[in-house]
Amino acid sequence: MEEQIEIEEDQVPDPLKIVIYRVLQEALNNIARHSGANLVHISLKPTGGMIEMIIDDNGEGFEMKFILSHQRSDRGLGIGSMKERTELSGGSFLIESGKGLGTIVRASWPLT
Repeated sequence: MEEQIEIEEDQVPDPLKIVIYRVLQEALNNIARHSGANLVHISLKPTGGMIEMIIDDNGEGFEMKFILSHQRSDRGLGIGSMKERTELSGGSFLIESGKGLGTIVRASWPLT
């Protein structure tokens, strides 16, 4: 695992600390359980008035259409909960993945 943390804890608004922790926790849990990755890069930094978190792995990746399908009986709530937590706290959430391409989770919040 590689980390690039360019923000001090006191620069992160208190209400966002638990949100960032939970989104990171869920992303890492998904990587450990499903990806087969042998490298994960985590970045947390202030960028253009925002706090940006990127979690990037070199795992198997997946097809978003399949993962988000309402017809899957084994569908978990991990991606949905990460998105919901991020957006309810005023942020934006994006996940990029493809079979054989790894996965990138991006979450950002206004730095206020």
